[in-house]
Amino acid sequence: MFRLRKLLRRREKQEAMFRLRKLLRRREKQEAMFRLRKRDWIILTAFIVAGAVGYVAYSKWAEEGLRRTEADMKSNLPLRVDQNTTLVDVKYERTHSIYWYVIDKPDQFDPQETARQVQIGVCANADNSSTMKKEGFSYEYHYRTKEGLALTDFKITTCE
Repeated sequence: MFRLRKLLRRREKQEAMFRLRKLLRRREKQEAMFRLRKRDWIILTAFIVAGAVGYVAYSKWAEEGLRRTEADMKSNLPLRVDQNTTLVDVKYERTHSIYWYVIDKPDQFDPQETARQVQIGVCANADNSSTMKKEGFSYEYHYRTKEGLALTDFKITTCE
């Protein structure tokens, strides 16, 4: 009986060692699949660096384009929009545009109707609607009196 137990233990140990070796071989194969040679690391690094440089170059190009557009628009300011409204400043950024207006006769200004009309105008342009939806772009408007008192401020983030 003692000898039988000893043989069983030895057999169990051998099976355990066999399973352990099998597991280690499987793990080594998996690790070998993910091992990169020095040349592979250099290529991978080059792709990452090229992507980063491309992104920085594109960002600078896009920012410069926005600055040129903003400067062109500002060169035409102040711009009379109607008999009561004058566009006095603009700011273009990657995620939103901001417009500042001065109202000559505040008693003839309806903030709710103005916001509604501007919303309709912005959303009538398919490019504006698409940009807001896909990229989260927004349009911000500020209306003031000649004295600088706030009449209304609103932001358009979606078209319905």
